[in-house]
Amino acid sequence: MTITSGFQAHTSASDDRHEYRSVFRRQVFELLRRGYERLDSPDFQDSEEEDITGELIREIRNVVEDRSGPSWAQHYAIHDDPKINIPGRLGKRRLRLDIEFERTGAGKHPRYPFEAKRLSSKTHAKMDKYLGPDGLRQFLSGNYAREQDEAGMLGYVQSETPSCWAKKAHDTFIKDTELLRLCFDGNWKHVDNLTNFDNCYRSKHNRPSVGKSITLFHVFLSFC
Repeated sequence: MTITSGFQAHTSASDDRHEYRSVFRRQVFELLRRGYERLDSPDFQDSEEEDITGELIREIRNVVEDRSGPSWAQHYAIHDDPKINIPGRLGKRRLRLDIEFERTGAGKHPRYPFEAKRLSSKTHAKMDKYLGPDGLRQFLSGNYAREQDEAGMLGYVQSETPSCWAKKAHDTFIKDTELLRLCFDGNWKHVDNLTNFDNCYRSKHNRPSVGKSITLFHVFLSFC
């Protein structure tokens, strides 16, 4: 199934809505993978998160604008550090996401937000930044992706291996289930069918302040 240029669909049935959400997700992660593969990733082993994110977005935009790329890619806009409109925060006090994918066209634009964090034994030895108040927990509070049912977390691995950091995350999820507001069916789980990412995982969390749960997809990208 393909998505039309305006993301229009006859979605009267829940199966149709589920299928279109699934296609949207696959396309977003396909653009992410293609952009990452264009980077000379070891060059960023000591880079700041903002520098990596900026170059990753630049390469994803190059994928979107490449005439030899998939035809559906032209309908995506990629936003760098977009401001978020949430209750109680206006103007300069608005929070900022790291990356947002937007599918353009007529009607409501689907959006897919990502938060990114460095993972390095030199500077970020634990998962505190990734899972903390300025990382994953911004989604749980409803500050990020308040209108979405799912979003993404990116781990920029600058030491050891992606699987090593995934294991650290898994162990933290087991230990801090209540703090991370894991749903009954939301335990850390490997995802092996999302555009060939070897280290991709899924979790599902309660959001009392929003009134609905959120599913997070975690991708660990090697930069060493």
